[in-house]
Amino acid sequence: MPAGDSQPRQDGGLKGRGFLGPLKRKDGRISTELSINIEIDGREIDMPLLVPTLDENEIRLLLDNDIDPKKLPKSIMDKATAHAMERIERGESPFFD
Repeated sequence: MPAGDSQPRQDGGLKGRGFLGPLKRKDGRISTELSINIEIDGREIDMPLLVPTLDENEIRLLLDNDIDPKKLPKSIMDKATAHAMERIERGESPFFD
């Protein structure tokens, strides 16, 4: 089974390969999605943080650290939110399908 497929997200869906595929963390584990739950316009949205618009430094920061979601860098939150909202507006899941 590919990395991530057996773990549920907060929304109950199963994690998949993610937009960037399986990525190795500093501790040797593999991450595919790294998701967060936020409120937008009074609506709870579960969205991935590992999105194609992140730069290499932002990806490494997410993979190499356990960051409190409230302390995520603004650049990562802005890129992840914009990516999720674009997909939602097109009627798609914020997650890679």
